[in-house]
Amino acid sequence: MLAHLVPDIRYGLRSLLSRPGFLAAALVTLALGIGANVAVFSVIHTLLMKPLPYADSERLVDVYNSYRGNDLPIAAVSIPDYLDRRKEAPALEESALYTPRSFNLAEAGTQPERLTGSVTTPTLFPTLGVNAALGRTLADADATAGNERVVVLSHALWKNRFGADPAIVGRDVRLNGAPYRVVGVMPEGFFFPDRKTDLWTPFVFTDRQKSDEERGSEYSYMVGRLKPGATIAELDTEMDTIVHRNVERALTLGPRGERWKLFIESSGFTGAARPLRDVYVGDLRPMLWLLQALVACVLLIACANVANLVLTRLSARQREISVRSALGAGRLRIARQLLIENLMLSLAGGALGLVLAYAGVALIRKLGLGGPADAFAISIDRPVLLFSLALAVVTGIVFGSVPALALSRQRAVVALKESGRGQGAGRATRAMRNGLVVVQMAAAVSLLGVAGLLIRSFVEVEQQSPGFRSEGVLSATIDLPDLRYPDNTARSQFYERLVGEARALSGVESAGLVSNMPFGGVDGSGNYLIDGIDLKVGTFPHAYQQMVDEDFFRTMQIPVLQGRTFAASDTPDAGPVAIVDELLAKKYFAGRNPIGQRISVDYDTSDTSKTKWLTIVGVVGTIKRDQLSEQTTKETVYVYYKQYPESAATLALRTKLAPAMLVAPLRDALKRIDPEQPLFDIRTMTERIAISLDGRRTPMLLLMLFATVALALAAVGIYGVLAFAVALRTGEIGVRLSLGATPRDILQLVIGDGGRLTAIGLVLGLAGAVAIGLAMRAQLYGIAAFDPATLAIVATLIGATALIACWLPARRASRVQPTEALRYE
Repeated sequence: MLAHLVPDIRYGLRSLLSRPGFLAAALVTLALGIGANVAVFSVIHTLLMKPLPYADSERLVDVYNSYRGNDLPIAAVSIPDYLDRRKEAPALEESALYTPRSFNLAEAGTQPERLTGSVTTPTLFPTLGVNAALGRTLADADATAGNERVVVLSHALWKNRFGADPAIVGRDVRLNGAPYRVVGVMPEGFFFPDRKTDLWTPFVFTDRQKSDEERGSEYSYMVGRLKPGATIAELDTEMDTIVHRNVERALTLGPRGERWKLFIESSGFTGAARPLRDVYVGDLRPMLWLLQALVACVLLIACANVANLVLTRLSARQREISVRSALGAGRLRIARQLLIENLMLSLAGGALGLVLAYAGVALIRKLGLGGPADAFAISIDRPVLLFSLALAVVTGIVFGSVPALALSRQRAVVALKESGRGQGAGRATRAMRNGLVVVQMAAAVSLLGVAGLLIRSFVEVEQQSPGFRSEGVLSATIDLPDLRYPDNTARSQFYERLVGEARALSGVESAGLVSNMPFGGVDGSGNYLIDGIDLKVGTFPHAYQQMVDEDFFRTMQIPVLQGRTFAASDTPDAGPVAIVDELLAKKYFAGRNPIGQRISVDYDTSDTSKTKWLTIVGVVGTIKRDQLSEQTTKETVYVYYKQYPESAATLALRTKLAPAMLVAPLRDALKRIDPEQPLFDIRTMTERIAISLDGRRTPMLLLMLFATVALALAAVGIYGVLAFAVALRTGEIGVRLSLGATPRDILQLVIGDGGRLTAIGLVLGLAGAVAIGLAMRAQLYGIAAFDPATLAIVATLIGATALIACWLPARRASRVQPTEALRYE
């Protein structure tokens, strides 16, 4: 057998090169199908299969708090929670706590630069199993008061900002107005928690932070490494045991402990863990597998199309194959020759598809399908290359076995007889070609149907109101360092000057301040009390808590439904006030006026006499915070920035000018106030909302691209079959015309043949689209999986495309002259 392999390859190569038109059509078709599959698989491999850049990354877990009773399944971790789990959870081999934080790098004579960093326990790097490339990582001694001003740099920051200077270790850099000693540089490729992190400094715990007083103060995140053989389920059980143990201990503390027990029970508080990979992948997993399944339909169409091309080509070679069979060539020998030719064709198509896959990966990266935390660098590496090779081989076997089987099973005498009559392949082969066309049409209709559902869903989401007017709003964030702005008075004065400067800029209609901008990716939330509501009834209320100034609602055009907004007279010496949204008012003050009622976001569960009550002075409209598609279930409490100034805030400017025109003047205004403070995250609100839609837009655009390719391939498939049929039936058509048939009759005959194939494929494809739509219900918004309008549009589009594909060969058939009957054998 091996002796025949080389001659078969040479013969197959000559055979393929002898038909350049066929070769080009088959290669392009295969390249589209294989390239699309490889591109999507590269994303799946990178996000779901490729190990994270840490030692034994499959044992790394994200540990978090959960308040399912407060509709908060994933929350940050307090320092006491971390210390409990580190000490009392045997399933953890090692663990670390970290808090993302901004740093202002302001070297002498340089423009201030905002950096993203983490304040972390020194155990972070041992937990991840990574050492420094230069110097060292953080040590336990660094996490003590007075020794904490040391920093470890990322490789990217070291290279881009410090010119990859190997003498950087031991030097001081100025962060947040203070000198920090560089003790190490991490290796290239290392990131944590994401690729945007520039540096790491030690987390120093105070005695108060380690005490029970800090339980519920959740602003940090925990990562752990499971012991060999330990499971996440075991860790979850251990953390639940810790909570119950703490509750029992709290009961010995009197009323405060009883209130804490009530809070634990009502909020459903516990600890939980998940694989660290899930933090980066987010909600992309089901959509990625759906995309891979749908793009496999494109490959199926490509296989069917190439199989039809091969069948058409082999019909012209049938006399040759029949003679070989009559002279003694066995069926397996003929099938092997055909299969080798098709494998060569498939491998060549796979190589071309790999080129297209590189372009596809670049497109996918540009569309943002790289993980919500920007943690992954999607690429085509060795496993993806092996996948592309395997896919090419399997594809060659799939489409190659169909014509090989069809021709090798024919009896030689019958084949010679049929080929002699000019009929090409026999009835079985023609039926197979027609069946392949039906498969192509059905797959294309299913893809188009799903794409249509996603498009309709996206349009429905885009039309949702966020609760404010986003057009004409520019936002920019600033984070004040504690060293320069250590108290509320200093922060309040800074913000008052900044907002005043912003309002004075030419073209600014209004300017407002908020702690967390809607659609900014960060939301502050917490429990609160309502005066007059017994905590033993129901759950502890939980709400978004936002710091704003008096002009934020006017700038964002959030409607004021009752009462008033904040005023400059609401100083810290005046009575504490709050504004609530409509959702809170309806939830807790139905049937009574919320104005004048009291709530608290700053209270002591052990001594209610120390509760700081805020008087509600206004009710505003409820807004959406993260997604236009979200069903808002969590209320919002707004506090005045002069009474609760935070270190980080976002400035919102409303203008009739192009928002980009305000960036430079705003930077100049900030420089006049404090030249060491940089602005960052400068975006329009329209851009913020557009970014929030990426998770829907990117799969929709990719699927639209795949569906368009599928439709084109299906149209080419039906055209090819009808064109070949017309070529074979030229003599028959001439006879029909000689016997009185009109060109219109011939036109209807050919279009009718194509129409029957299209109709069958359309019915099967619409059924497939509905089935896939039901499977992806979670990805749809505002429409059902069976959406008649969408399916009607898809059917119309398919019908119009198929009609064009049928009309071209039908028109050629209608122009056959009756004299062509003389050629009919």
